[in-house]
Amino acid sequence: MEFTGFNRSENSISRRQFNGIAASLALIGSTTVRAQDAVSEFAPVYQPGTVRHYKIGLTLRAPNAYCANVYFTANVPANWPGEQTVKVANEQFTRHVTQYKYRDGLHGLKQMLVFIPQVPAGQTAMAHVTFEVMKNNVQQPANVAGLTITTTLPRTVRYFLGVSPLIESRNAVILKKANEITQDATSTWNRVELVYDWIRENIMYQNGNRNSALKTLQAGFGEKESLTSLFIAMCRNLKIPARTVWVPDHNYAEFYLQAPDGTGHWFPCELSGRRSFGELADNKPMLLRGDNFRVPEKQTPQRYVAEHLKASGGAKPQVQFVREYIQI
Repeated sequence: MEFTGFNRSENSISRRQFNGIAASLALIGSTTVRAQDAVSEFAPVYQPGTVRHYKIGLTLRAPNAYCANVYFTANVPANWPGEQTVKVANEQFTRHVTQYKYRDGLHGLKQMLVFIPQVPAGQTAMAHVTFEVMKNNVQQPANVAGLTITTTLPRTVRYFLGVSPLIESRNAVILKKANEITQDATSTWNRVELVYDWIRENIMYQNGNRNSALKTLQAGFGEKESLTSLFIAMCRNLKIPARTVWVPDHNYAEFYLQAPDGTGHWFPCELSGRRSFGELADNKPMLLRGDNFRVPEKQTPQRYVAEHLKASGGAKPQVQFVREYIQI
């Protein structure tokens, strides 16, 4: 594993570069939004949202004896041009942290990586980064009837027709039900909306254990993540790309449709709570978009990329993962 050496001077340059990239992406994003508003009636409309500050990191204490060789990773918000702008607002590292960097993965995954060689007994190490996040609100396009799905999907989008953990995208039972629900659909948009409304009206929201899409359909109830999985599974069985969007303490779904010229767009929908189809006014930072990730620290595909911690030397530390909104 390659790391960036940690020192205050280098870190200051790194942060300016990070923020500069964020500002550039924001400019590109705003230009894209204006262009879409001007030329495309099929594109979602983005409106400025609310800026929030979200802290992510690790607090680690060595209680009775030293601990050593600590390696920590956590997913962090990424820039999505036109949709979400992210920059580093503050960094707090104790002297124990010697190396850290950011790592980009597939499908927009971004992680912070931290290495701590040693924490002496009785001391506490800290690696906290606060991100300033502006997530735009999404409104439905002016023309939804013309949106469809073609056979010329980009490779990066076709990925979201495949199987994911707890999402059966090729299942006869799910496909039969999805076809039954959508047999009277008047457009591709309406087809997706019929699936969405059927789940909200027929699958009861109930707190409990997370289940697969198939088990949720068979049970007739599920918690919020299970409802999202069922919607995604039905869309994928109908050959409509869909994926999970992970935000702090919550998730929702997105589906993908194309304009007549083949240009594609992702549209959000909220399966639990207030009805919100093809539009969303939610200021929670997008942490991940997808439900089938591969990272070096795990041997199997991950539905969600959680924090990872490994301490290979000394005593077992006391650990607190930090994920919280803060006021600046």
